[in-house]
Amino acid sequence: MWLLSFFSAFALATVSGCAGIREPGSALRFVVEDRALHRIDARLFGHFLERPSWGGETGIEAAVLPETRALDPRVKSLLRDLRIPVLRFPGGTDVDYMDWRDMVDGVPGRGGGRPVSRGHGGDAVSNAFGYAEFLSLCEELGAEPLLVVNLGDALLGRKPLDQAALAAASLVAYANAPVGGKLPAGMQDWPAVRAKNGRERPYAARYVQIGNEVEFLLADAGRPWTPDADRIYVETLAAYVAAIRAVDADIAIVADAVNDRVAALIRERLGDELRFLSQHHYMPWRMNEVRREGRVLPLSELSRRELWYAWVAIPATFNELGESVVDGAAMRAGRRWGYKVAVTEWNWNGYWTLAGDPAPFDSSFAKSIGAAGYLHAFMRAGDVTGLACQSMTVGQAWGITAIRVDPSGSEPPYFLPTGLLLAFYARHHGDEMLAMSRSGVPGYAQPLALGTIPPQPRVALVDALATRSRRSIYVHAINRHFSDVIHATLDLRAFRGRLGRAVLHAFEGRLQDPPQPGESRAAAWTRDRDLEVEDDLVQVALPPRSVSAVEIELLR
Repeated sequence: MWLLSFFSAFALATVSGCAGIREPGSALRFVVEDRALHRIDARLFGHFLERPSWGGETGIEAAVLPETRALDPRVKSLLRDLRIPVLRFPGGTDVDYMDWRDMVDGVPGRGGGRPVSRGHGGDAVSNAFGYAEFLSLCEELGAEPLLVVNLGDALLGRKPLDQAALAAASLVAYANAPVGGKLPAGMQDWPAVRAKNGRERPYAARYVQIGNEVEFLLADAGRPWTPDADRIYVETLAAYVAAIRAVDADIAIVADAVNDRVAALIRERLGDELRFLSQHHYMPWRMNEVRREGRVLPLSELSRRELWYAWVAIPATFNELGESVVDGAAMRAGRRWGYKVAVTEWNWNGYWTLAGDPAPFDSSFAKSIGAAGYLHAFMRAGDVTGLACQSMTVGQAWGITAIRVDPSGSEPPYFLPTGLLLAFYARHHGDEMLAMSRSGVPGYAQPLALGTIPPQPRVALVDALATRSRRSIYVHAINRHFSDVIHATLDLRAFRGRLGRAVLHAFEGRLQDPPQPGESRAAAWTRDRDLEVEDDLVQVALPPRSVSAVEIELLR
């Protein structure tokens, strides 16, 4: 025990290779209390099944077998492995430019099959994978569907408000209304259309989101957001809510909070008619230069280690210990008025536009460790955050896909690390956040600015929190150290006499994406090993560049 404590103190004092500060030599210790702070909703580990039409990406459409509407069974198998609690569909940016009726069969007055849709940039989407396929897939996976309806038709004046709201509510009727049930005046009998398509029983979708990133929707149309836009948006939202409620009084409605002014207007105008306010989180976007203290650095001066420490310093805000936290208009409104927050899009989303020889450091695994910072931030905000969807679930080109597919079918689909990371948390978490104190937490100063990643005075090398289920305690720990094992003591004496087996689940990976001979295409994996529980203490060695979940069995 003495040797272990000495080694821990030495390792934490040197913090070799980190930028910035060194830590005093004190052993890292986490004391877990038998006291719940708030719930951790399983829906925090949801996904976004986007159908984008631009940038060489088609999303789930890339996984549809040619000349059919069936998903590649290999993709479906990987989807099951993700254990998806809630699944958002179909957009995203394109949803405000598309007619949902193009994604179903048997639309009255139309002949032939489903037409090709055009996204916000005019690019085509085939609609081979539509609402029937999505809703049936959710049932197969045991995932709750989150539908997104077109708000752009109303907000941009493409249709009169009452018609646009009725069209959005019609999708809810297609999915949820019973055959023969009462529908609003002027609405097509969509449940009968659904029945003719082979599905008489309603799908019972639990969530619907009205529009997507409305501030950017207006900006794309050349309309900057003004205080007058606050009012127009909320009045438009109110019309949609009324139309949807006339079809389904119980469906949970999600809408963008936008900003604090809009959130206050939503509360005043709609009260509890909305269940969730939404906000999105992406970092670091385009990386076209790297700065330190205002000076642009050439790539030749930057090591993989330095870039690693910047890439894993996610999101942009940290608490006094250097642990990841998150804020936003939706979260502030939620805490003030009781709304739940839905982070309906999030991920480590960055790409180089800076060339160099050698090429800049690029690692899907590094991105996944950065993404873990977002998950810890959402769990810390679990008192108000009830739902989150990682973007995007299936794709062929973008670096944020959970499952990468080859549209030709010649290469098998495989997981990218951020998807595997979310599956890791979905498997290993409790439903209560526990109070936990910590001492000896090592940290580093992160001096680089790249993309939207800012310099940070302190980032915790070990970002940890504790959750509890009925059967287990979990201590979740991100070890951001590039090269060193970090030793920690988990103090569980608050649960004296109730502790059983302890297991370390460690999420690890390789820095390079292309596999070497004999390696898997997936650049990340999980290793499990047993740990000893002695005097209600657990000694754990956290692997470098890893995310760990220490699971300790709770005996009855």
